[in-house]
Amino acid sequence: MTLPLPSTFYPELTNDRLTDIANELLDLRHETLSALSSEWDDAYTKESAVFGRCRNRLMGLCKERDWLSVSHAGMDVTLCIGKKVPFRFFRDDPDNPRKRGFFKQNRTDDLFPIDMVTPVMWRFIIERAMTEEDEDRVYFAGFNELQDKVSLWEHKPGVSSPYAVGDAVPKSKQLPPAAVHLRGGKDAVDTHTKITP
Repeated sequence: MTLPLPSTFYPELTNDRLTDIANELLDLRHETLSALSSEWDDAYTKESAVFGRCRNRLMGLCKERDWLSVSHAGMDVTLCIGKKVPFRFFRDDPDNPRKRGFFKQNRTDDLFPIDMVTPVMWRFIIERAMTEEDEDRVYFAGFNELQDKVSLWEHKPGVSSPYAVGDAVPKSKQLPPAAVHLRGGKDAVDTHTKITP
């Protein structure tokens, strides 16, 4: 069953805003895990550093985005999208969250009235890749009072090509002969080799 998108409940939860935050989380995760690859690093040192860097980056991002703010700056950091939608972030399984504190709400994270259909808490969830060939994924999920997932957005990073793609094939061009010189500046010799495309 497809769940409604977050913007169904709150228009400030736009795809652009969620993508912006998801990209920051993924970029910092990748950068941190790449940097911490010594024999003294383990899952604890890596995931602790990822959390700390993501927490600090998102709080810093609040100074750059007028639609993002910090409502609680503790270790259980809570940020707001727009004026009234608080969220937290975790690295967990989006289908079966198990992290301690995942469903715990602090005062600033508990601003919604009780409702079984409307989300009362929002979470960015980073799902770790299971193999080297896979990529980490980010979800933004809303949960109701019974901790059931009632809204879901999945980050789908765009794939862009650095080259124009189309049916046109560029014309071939004749290349000039290559100039070859001896190293050390001794008796430069030009040899002309004809290159055929």
